[in-house]
Amino acid sequence: MTNDPAEPLSPPPPPAPGRVVRAWKEFRQLALIAILLFTGRSVLADWYQVPTGSMKPTILEGDRVFVLKCAYQIRVPFTALRLFRTGSPRRGDVVVLRNPDGGRVPLVKRVVGLAGDRVELKNERLFVNGVFQKLRMRPVRGGEEEPFRWVGTEDLTGKIHPVQVLPERPAMRTFGPVLVPADSVFLMGDNRDDSRDGRYFGPRPVADLLGKAEGVFWSWHPDLWKGPRLSRFGRPFASEPKI
Repeated sequence: MTNDPAEPLSPPPPPAPGRVVRAWKEFRQLALIAILLFTGRSVLADWYQVPTGSMKPTILEGDRVFVLKCAYQIRVPFTALRLFRTGSPRRGDVVVLRNPDGGRVPLVKRVVGLAGDRVELKNERLFVNGVFQKLRMRPVRGGEEEPFRWVGTEDLTGKIHPVQVLPERPAMRTFGPVLVPADSVFLMGDNRDDSRDGRYFGPRPVADLLGKAEGVFWSWHPDLWKGPRLSRFGRPFASEPKI
């Protein structure tokens, strides 16, 4: 009777990682995802809630607009420090800008004048470099707050967009002319008689623009109990008002 040679013993399997180690790895992965997400929102794209009606009928209260933050410049993440320019604003662009009054809520307005332009408003009629920006308006019956309004379109050097005026509300209907300085823009709201814009705070430097608004990302009625406005989800800005 012979004895078989002893088989070599295999090394014991490595101990399974403990719960603390697994939790730490998962936390690091989640932290990395969060950093990338918030960095992207700080530098590339984000969305903003619009709390007022200064851009009616293009944007309504409660809309969340999608903003391309890298449209004009790239900034150091989480700061206002600009690294380099990526593009230039154009007349008709809808932009988000840093609040000129120092408030935390940014403003949403439309670019109507560029550097070197002479902007003037005469009885609700916009002139850029002496050229009247054609208006097509018609009266519309409103509700209790605004029983009467005019709604239509403005041809801003080829960029047609909706506008609204409220004839029964006190407003600055004549303004300027104002010469827009270098590296600056002149901004106005589409709801001309209910907008705090360049008529009050003057031209703004391009460096103050936080991005270009591309459309309505999603929308919730200001009366929260009325719920979401599904018809406005994923909606580009219209060139004609919906009445």
